[in-house]
Amino acid sequence: MPPFLQNTLAKATDFWTNKSLAQRILLGGLLASLILTFFGMIFWMNRTDYRVLYSQLYQEDAASVVSYLQKEKIPYQISEGGSAILVPADMVYEARLKLAGEGSLHGQGVGFELFDENNIGQTNFVQGINYQRALQGELSRTISELAEVESARVHLVLPNKSLFVEEQAPPSAAIMLKLKGGRSLSAQQVQAIVNLVSTSVEGMTAEHITLADSRGKVLYEPKSETDMTGMTSTQLEYQTGLQRSLEQRIEQLLVPILGPGRVIARVNADLDFNRTTIRKEIFDPKSAVVRSEVKSEEESRGSANVAGGTPDPNYQGENDQMASGTAQSSTRTSATTNFDINREEQQIVSQVGSIKRLSVAVLVDGKYTQQQDGTFAFEALPADQLAQLRQLTQRAVGFDENRGDAIEVSSISFGEPAGAEQAPLLDVASRYFQLLGKPLLNTLVILLFLLFVARPVVLALIRPKVAEPTTVQEAQELGAAQELMALTEGMSEEDLAAVDAVKRIENAKHLAQQLVDQNMDQAVMIMRQWLTQGEA
Repeated sequence: MPPFLQNTLAKATDFWTNKSLAQRILLGGLLASLILTFFGMIFWMNRTDYRVLYSQLYQEDAASVVSYLQKEKIPYQISEGGSAILVPADMVYEARLKLAGEGSLHGQGVGFELFDENNIGQTNFVQGINYQRALQGELSRTISELAEVESARVHLVLPNKSLFVEEQAPPSAAIMLKLKGGRSLSAQQVQAIVNLVSTSVEGMTAEHITLADSRGKVLYEPKSETDMTGMTSTQLEYQTGLQRSLEQRIEQLLVPILGPGRVIARVNADLDFNRTTIRKEIFDPKSAVVRSEVKSEEESRGSANVAGGTPDPNYQGENDQMASGTAQSSTRTSATTNFDINREEQQIVSQVGSIKRLSVAVLVDGKYTQQQDGTFAFEALPADQLAQLRQLTQRAVGFDENRGDAIEVSSISFGEPAGAEQAPLLDVASRYFQLLGKPLLNTLVILLFLLFVARPVVLALIRPKVAEPTTVQEAQELGAAQELMALTEGMSEEDLAAVDAVKRIENAKHLAQQLVDQNMDQAVMIMRQWLTQGEA
């Protein structure tokens, strides 16, 4: 063995021998931890970095992608409950291009790729069924592109064409939507889906389409021109839209408080579609003011002559006699006065579709306590909490007591929960814990290791080893050293240097005394040499 290695091995053996049992254990643990950390860093640096190849995949597409990756022997990982697939970072773009070339991603269901392969032996009936399946699949894929829709199913009824127009039945469609958690469709989006389907199928109209969600709520249904209430389809649509809007207001307000699926709100709005025009003219007689005044006076004078005697049938008029004259006069006076008074004209036109009365019913789920036998005991919400929910509902719908509005909030069991549902806040906390929990946990483990393992080991290695006294003299020396250390506490650096120099002198004296005791003859010879040199 080379001298260098022998010297190193001797020093290591001496170093290990001079350590106590506790120091050996700590030193061994530190060495093992350093080795594990070193190999862990090497493994972490050389590990494969996986990136997302595709996310939010349907089950059919995910199965096709996994099958292709297995065939090409490309390593992969599945996450997000099977809807996301990860591959090594350096193979992401290559795998995407290859999958695009293969045409493995079709979306939900089947579409017009059914006709990619031309089967000559197919009958007209089979081709018709395939066309219907393809059209349903394409519509489902298109509707699923909406951000609020998780998946969609479309069922079409395509009657056979008839030779007679009056016997031709119109096509119809039924659409089922599965919405994402906490999402809802607006009236414009519902109408867009209906228009999309009606214009995609030949001969279909919006009156033959029904739209519902996975919770059984009808979003759109055919309407006739007039219903039994006498309302037109437009009026009925307006009433339904208003009721649905108020229901969504209530649910959006209460769902964050109680949790999803724990609130059901229904609104019945009594609307007035009559257009009423009221015209009023109001006069104020107290504010009369003379505007103009016209006065006139007439006077007339004259006389009247009257013939006397008795009329005779044989009268010839020759011997007439004039009657005596009578003087006459008359006076007439008239006055016309015009007044101006304040006049107020009002024209009141009532709004069409105004709310006459609102009736609101809200059902909320209560609390469930798990019993020892595994069942759940239902407990209704307390009255004070129901009162608070009622006040919130009143504010949401614009409650007006003068109209006779009525609101009822009740707590009723919605059925035993299938499992303990997490509140939205817990879902958010769980999501953040999944993202940040592992790095934080690794950091915490490293800090604990440095604090409780590495630090004591380093301090034990730095702190000098104090040997236990084996004799009375060593014990006394140890006691003196401890007293000296106690005395030197609080001294300046210069004082400590002086004390250290004195200590070195004492140690040298003690060492010289030991050498003299062990080698008396050599000590005498050295003393004689010193004396001879001194005399010289």
